[in-house]
Amino acid sequence: MQIIFRYLIGTIFLSLAFSQQLDITSLETLVIKGNPDLLANKKNIDISIGQLEQSKTLPNPEIEFESGAGIDPETIGMVSQTILLGGKRKKKIALRELELNKVQLEYEALKQTILTEAFREFVVILYLQENKILQQDRISVAKDLLNAVSRKVEAGKLSPAEKSRAKIQLIQEQLKLRTIDKFLKTAWNSISALWGNGGTSFNYSAGDLSSIGTIPSSFSFDNTPDILISKLSLEIKKTNVLTEKANAIPNLQLGAGLKRSDIPGNTYQIGLSIPLPIFNRNKGNINSAVSELEQARLELNAIEIELKTKVSNLQTELEILTSEIAILNKDIIPEAQNAYTIITEGYLTGRFNYLDVVNAQEIWFQSREQYLTALKEYHQNIFELDRLIGNTNHSTF
Repeated sequence: MQIIFRYLIGTIFLSLAFSQQLDITSLETLVIKGNPDLLANKKNIDISIGQLEQSKTLPNPEIEFESGAGIDPETIGMVSQTILLGGKRKKKIALRELELNKVQLEYEALKQTILTEAFREFVVILYLQENKILQQDRISVAKDLLNAVSRKVEAGKLSPAEKSRAKIQLIQEQLKLRTIDKFLKTAWNSISALWGNGGTSFNYSAGDLSSIGTIPSSFSFDNTPDILISKLSLEIKKTNVLTEKANAIPNLQLGAGLKRSDIPGNTYQIGLSIPLPIFNRNKGNINSAVSELEQARLELNAIEIELKTKVSNLQTELEILTSEIAILNKDIIPEAQNAYTIITEGYLTGRFNYLDVVNAQEIWFQSREQYLTALKEYHQNIFELDRLIGNTNHSTF
């Protein structure tokens, strides 16, 4: 009971001592507003919007002016306009609209990828915070054991070598605490870089690592980012085929003008020209666009297969972790703690030796560390699963 009480006090103390807390909602806001890659990628949307606006414009009219010299000089002025045939403008606008939609989807996909990276790093910090509390508990237990051994050495019941071994163990546990602090600092630097900050004012992550939810089992792949982008790419390729076929149709050039010479009166002129599609029928570009369309279909099928495999593997991993967490929490950790308590009390009465105590202590703490590791992996996999299936409603923590 004393050990459990000390563990609870340590948890409460850490919660109160750290005022600069980061929760998962604040983390999401910081990343969306400040991540350099996201900010740069968002410019692609502006670029695509500009291209869409440009596709809606008509070709500029052309003006031609000629003036001659000599006995009978002539002055000719002509205005001509290109008329796009085959629905080129309409198809180009449709293509640019689809490309804009794809760019927006790619931005959303990148956002979810970076957020998932941030959430996984957030889980690492939660894990290290809990691990630090656990390590502080190990240090306290090592101190208690050293004090108990010291009393038995002073009473002449143990060799001084036992006290040295207990003291070495305490020092080793204290060194492990420094290592955890170093890992925590590195993790904070990594997560702050995701919102474009070289340092961070946060020093504590608020979240319950032991909170286990339900593993998603039934969902549709229709809203997953990779599938949506792939399907939109397929639509773009289809539209591109139609665009290339339209480009095979020549454009019409209409013109009207005025010719003036020394002879009294003006001559009005009307011109019309259209290329003859004899040598260039855009066959190469059409065939290339058709091949790209077939390629997009194959890529969509490959992405669907890969996605289903990844999701299935994640679900299996999560089920295993859920079972492991439950067994560790309900069976192994309580039994290990009970064994340690019995052996420690027996050691003080001479029924067990020092190595028995150390082994029982190590089994107890290793099971607790294994429990924290399983929780960390569970939450990291949940966030990855959410990304793959397109779930943006994160209820974790």
